[in-house]
Amino acid sequence: MKQILIITAILLVSIGMCAETNGEKGFQMLKIVSSASAAAQGATGSFSSQDALCFFENPASSLFQNGKTASITQSYWLFDTTMNNGAYTSNQGKTAFGAGYRYLDYGKIDRRDEIGDKIGEFHPMDINVSLNFARRLHPNHYAGITVNTIYEKIDAASSFGLSFDLGYTYLTPLQDLKIAAAIKHLSSEALFTKMDKEYVDIPITLEAGIIKDFTVGSIWSSAEIKVIKHEDDDDVKANVGINTKIFENLYLRGGYKLGYDAEDLSMGFGLALKKFSLNYAFLPFKEHLDDVHMLELSYHF
Repeated sequence: MKQILIITAILLVSIGMCAETNGEKGFQMLKIVSSASAAAQGATGSFSSQDALCFFENPASSLFQNGKTASITQSYWLFDTTMNNGAYTSNQGKTAFGAGYRYLDYGKIDRRDEIGDKIGEFHPMDINVSLNFARRLHPNHYAGITVNTIYEKIDAASSFGLSFDLGYTYLTPLQDLKIAAAIKHLSSEALFTKMDKEYVDIPITLEAGIIKDFTVGSIWSSAEIKVIKHEDDDDVKANVGINTKIFENLYLRGGYKLGYDAEDLSMGFGLALKKFSLNYAFLPFKEHLDDVHMLELSYHF
């Protein structure tokens, strides 16, 4: 009970630290799911993904990966935008460490004058480099923290700073049932440089979910329901996903997002090939937006 109270106090203090942050919300890249496995499951499944990118979704989830893993992901995003990510995690039982990066390339965009004539081009980008540490506080209580360095460039203006993600997981007395929560993108103006003479805020994200593993015959599955609240969005969103192991080396995945304007269904698969695993995710978009394809390769040491 004492450990739960300490964790709760830390989370409440963190929320208060960011409550007075003013300005325009930026760094939207931080909302984009990094793992192809998690993306196929509707941005859930970080505890069953077995890839090194898991801690971007919940900092405590690196304690649920097996041994050491290195992963890279290439995402073909909207309007020819591309995003690539890489990470390494090492689970040592009681503690886990991770490091990773995310790079969002918006491509070249026309620069125009006041009357709309093209006068050149600029190349916006977002870069995030992160370090993760997670620890088992008790046989049923897991906590993690991720420190993010973030750089955003738009035309000639740019901003650089730090943010923090906190994650917590509780193994309930019910068999194979977990409860997970996270507060992501905690920061303040003091930790960032100004962009074009103004501070750009990061939208804080609150997440809470329930994860249940179960086996029917020889088929293993992991299902998750997660509720998400972004600070810059009035609507509460819900994500549902499932990861199913059909054969010894084949995983089928699916997800559904509730409360999103242009997203709902997602799907994908995974192949385990000795020490390698290959994951693919397909995210169809509505509102005349391009569909998204994600490829991920992991190596398990």
